[in-house]
Amino acid sequence: MMRPWPEAVAALAALLLAAGCTSFDPSGQPVPDIAGTYATTISLTLSNEFETRTDTLTARLTLRGLGYRGLFTGTYAIPPGDSGTVAGTESFDGTFIIATFGPPPKPIAAVQSIRALYPWCDWALLGLPPIRGALAGDTVRATVGPSVPCSYQVNGGTVTVNTTVVFDLTGVR
Repeated sequence: MMRPWPEAVAALAALLLAAGCTSFDPSGQPVPDIAGTYATTISLTLSNEFETRTDTLTARLTLRGLGYRGLFTGTYAIPPGDSGTVAGTESFDGTFIIATFGPPPKPIAAVQSIRALYPWCDWALLGLPPIRGALAGDTVRATVGPSVPCSYQVNGGTVTVNTTVVFDLTGVR
């Protein structure tokens, strides 16, 4: 029976030790650090055949990375007393998708400050594509243009029209 060469055994042992001490990140490339508190402006533009209106809300957005696959979580606060959770997923290039902004089930649909601005709109029927955004340096920006049915009194009756509401969030750390 042949015995392995001592050099080959030593090389194999070194390789196994090196492999055992190496840590692999299952999520791939690291993502930029999104953590921080952001002074934020939320611009809302409501547009339909009856009106076009733009409103601005100031907010504080506090985010932290969860250290796993680009997930982040945090809170928003809109004075005087509206607040809620924010959560999403960030990619290695700094782009992100916000999956939670306010109470579930739909982002922004139950944010009280937005509902108070447009009480004639049925926020339970909000049609919302993903809220996409990007982190660039110390600035986060996210935009989405969902649609929501809004009701108006016209000639003694109620008319409901599909309305676009552009939600544009910009925050600086």
